[in-house]
Amino acid sequence: MRDFTGKKLLIIGSDPININIVDAARDMGVYTIVVDGITDRTKAPAKTVADEAWDIDYSKTDLIVEKCKEKGVDGVFAGYSEFRVLAACRIANKLGLPFYANEEQINITRNKRIFKDYCLKYDISIPKDYCFSYPISNEEKSKIEYPVIVKPADYAGRKGISVCLSSDDIDDAIEYAASKSQSKTIIVEDYLDGVEFSSVYTVSNGKISLSAVNEKNITDDQEVKSGLCDFLISPAKSYHRYIEELDGKIREFIKGIKINNGVVFFQGMVTDKKLYVFEMGYRINGNNDFYVIEKFNGINFMKMMIAYSLCGDMCDDLSKDNPLYPQYACSLLFYAHSGTIGTLQYEELLKHPNITDVKAQAQEGAQIAEDGSTGQCVLRLKLFGDTLEQVKEIVEFAQNNVKVIDVEGKNMLFKPYDANLLLK
Repeated sequence: MRDFTGKKLLIIGSDPININIVDAARDMGVYTIVVDGITDRTKAPAKTVADEAWDIDYSKTDLIVEKCKEKGVDGVFAGYSEFRVLAACRIANKLGLPFYANEEQINITRNKRIFKDYCLKYDISIPKDYCFSYPISNEEKSKIEYPVIVKPADYAGRKGISVCLSSDDIDDAIEYAASKSQSKTIIVEDYLDGVEFSSVYTVSNGKISLSAVNEKNITDDQEVKSGLCDFLISPAKSYHRYIEELDGKIREFIKGIKINNGVVFFQGMVTDKKLYVFEMGYRINGNNDFYVIEKFNGINFMKMMIAYSLCGDMCDDLSKDNPLYPQYACSLLFYAHSGTIGTLQYEELLKHPNITDVKAQAQEGAQIAEDGSTGQCVLRLKLFGDTLEQVKEIVEFAQNNVKVIDVEGKNMLFKPYDANLLLK
């Protein structure tokens, strides 16, 4: 990869996960500037580690553009959120700087109704849906077959999502989803019974490479049932089935919406009958698969996308990409129920040779809301094992060495992932 020493990168968003972007850019010699409207540094940790921070709401495109011109910014980047990616796209366009996506592509991926229409176009199976309008008529409600999942048509991070087992839950779920939707558009669709997966593709100059196929475990300890993932393993057991049933169609989808550079991920469900897809993103995803891919294949799509923002090229060779890793690569996530964190302990994890990328998503004193979103995640890590038995042992070690206690002395953690499932 070329030398980017001294280049200035504007990063949209300051929450904990954006520290990954700051770290990657710093490794490339890039001067980092983090911007958003959050002034409380305890809630904006990426600002504390960046070289520079601006307290400007990232929706104020023109104001940020003028500041970028004044400071000599060379590139604009965002990950993890469609709203931030869209803001970065608009700022970069006004500055005449390269950006991997355009607004039309971002809207296809963030609007679940448009996305599902494209899936049908490319013969990709999607869950049956019942309605997209809001408010929903009584006639529409009468046709719903339960269980269903209700979600905003234009939001990510599991915000506004509910699982409804009967008609008793549907009205509250509809209002909750609508409250999180900018367009006041919601989706009600079948809740599928199966195992979740996510697939990740890296695209460079039109070349599409499959980088990861992950299998996800969904926690059942949520008061607001939104489908939070507490454990992820790659390669997925369904890898070969995914290749046979979906890979070719997904590649045609990517080509069809003219994606030439960047990272695309798809989320879906493996069932006895077929593989379904229910969501996609054209951005860095929350699992940070680039850590695993770099460990095994020597390429890092986070750095490649930062490079694109600075020079208009991904600057690396995808021939090294291979989703069949020589070890099992896993993510383990710890979620907390509502309350104020009094104690957060995980120091022993930092000493384990097979555990890496240990990242606290919250600090002592933070308040956790019981909203079913990824905001309930307080700690995440990656772990590696040669066998499923070894993975099981490491998972149990980690779970035995994490404590999240509220200010009243009560355990806040969700019940632990059952590592015995790995051996079934």
